[in-house]
Amino acid sequence: MDELVLDVRGLRVATLMEFREALVAVNAEALGHWRGRSLDALWDIIENRGFSELLDCHDVLVVRVDREGFLSAENADTRASLLDLFERATHARLEPL
Repeated sequence: MDELVLDVRGLRVATLMEFREALVAVNAEALGHWRGRSLDALWDIIENRGFSELLDCHDVLVVRVDREGFLSAENADTRASLLDLFERATHARLEPL
């Protein structure tokens, strides 16, 4: 299985917007044009494909994040939703390290 790994460990990721910015900082081409900037838009990119040639040529997107500090306590709902998204995804996984 061919994996595209985006390692955002060490980058500030306290909000969904910071998560997006961290992914873009690591590899601007990986998620194509995540225009909607919502979890629904992220789902479309990783599951429905067709938005990023780089992502589409890999079987799985792996996102590595810091276990501590990944999304702030104030964003617990967003964190839960993002974790759920990756749990349901067939073409992506989140690796808290």
